[in-house]
Amino acid sequence: MVAVTSNPAPPAAVDTTHTTVAAPTPARRIGLVPTASMITGAAVAVVWLWIPLTILVVGISSIPSVIGFAICVVVFVYLMRGVEWLERIRSEAVFGMGIGVPWRNMSPHSGFQRWLHQLWLDISSARFWKGSAHHLLRGIYDAAVTAIAFALLAFAFIGPAAAIAIRQSDDDAGLSFLSPPVAFVLAFIALLAAVAILVLAPVLDAAIDRWLLSPSPTAALKYQVNVLSDARKGAVSSAQTERHRIERDLHDSVQPRLVSLAMTIGLAQTKLDNDLPEAKMLIAEAHEDAKSALVELRNVVRGIAPTILADRGLDAALSSVVQRTENLGVPATLDIHLPRRLPEETESVAYFVVAEALTNVAKHAQATQAVVTVRLDEATNQLHVSVFDNGRGGAAITNSDEATGLRGLEERVRAARGAFTVSSPAAGPTIITAVLPCGL
Repeated sequence: MVAVTSNPAPPAAVDTTHTTVAAPTPARRIGLVPTASMITGAAVAVVWLWIPLTILVVGISSIPSVIGFAICVVVFVYLMRGVEWLERIRSEAVFGMGIGVPWRNMSPHSGFQRWLHQLWLDISSARFWKGSAHHLLRGIYDAAVTAIAFALLAFAFIGPAAAIAIRQSDDDAGLSFLSPPVAFVLAFIALLAAVAILVLAPVLDAAIDRWLLSPSPTAALKYQVNVLSDARKGAVSSAQTERHRIERDLHDSVQPRLVSLAMTIGLAQTKLDNDLPEAKMLIAEAHEDAKSALVELRNVVRGIAPTILADRGLDAALSSVVQRTENLGVPATLDIHLPRRLPEETESVAYFVVAEALTNVAKHAQATQAVVTVRLDEATNQLHVSVFDNGRGGAAITNSDEATGLRGLEERVRAARGAFTVSSPAAGPTIITAVLPCGL
């Protein structure tokens, strides 16, 4: 029996694939929160800014020793990467401008070589130095502006009293430079200026965030080019893998059936004149072969264009896939929440991810349970698909010609500009996940 639910809470075992992204808050540049953030930033900057500056100075002065310089570089890179991450969280929480994250070039290597190469890629990137400059500039600006505002507030409250005290003092030689009336006027102006600074200065804070935390037009364009190039490679690889699969299925299943059918019909023709009962038996056998060939041909076609997906949508199509898995002896559950129809490409890729994953579960996993979870995150307009099984594990994406299933799924997802991951330790369980965009 196929269990189909629509509640928003997926099973705990497969919840690792669902990322909750809160809806962005309305952009705000003035108010209590931005002002409090600026004052807090100023207080932190007075102490904190000396730390990265000290590391930088010590690193430069340690260049002759090499080892000291290398340690300072590693500490500085990791420190500033962490600071950039915190600054993005703070900026979004305070201003809610939805600033995009610049593309980060990732190393293709592995092990220590990957770590060393990634360190070089980070420190040579514009994103790293823009983040470092942002942290330094924000700290200096917040500290300077807050210091000026508090100095004006101090004068507003202390200036008139000091002027009156000096005027009433017996020793006024050169100290009565400010009359009380003028002091009150200046104090009022200082109070207005201090309030204006505290209220309006965060506007420039927001501008600094948008200027130095946002991807540059060139970086954004480069990222889009890389995404499209990767999607094109995925589409080409996916098409080649699918063509090989169809060729293999036709060669291994449909073609032998058709050859056997042709031979049986030919043999029946030779028996029609002198052995009619034998001819009838051969024709009946050919009929059964024709029906078997038709079933296998339908299985091949199902992997190309599932009709139920176009006619009734992803919910009904996945229910059919899960039902077939149950018929093969693996209890399966479908937990799906789709408030609307999705683009055709997204539905098709999601269908093939679930269909291929469940086929692998039935054939190889030796599982006693499978759970399919499908969720549409409307905040990010992404479809999250996961397939969990409690089988033996050990599934992996390989380049073997004998194991093209997971590789083909990865290429399909990549062609749709999505993300595909496989988590399958040797003892299980296996969790296959795909995150698919539902728009351009």
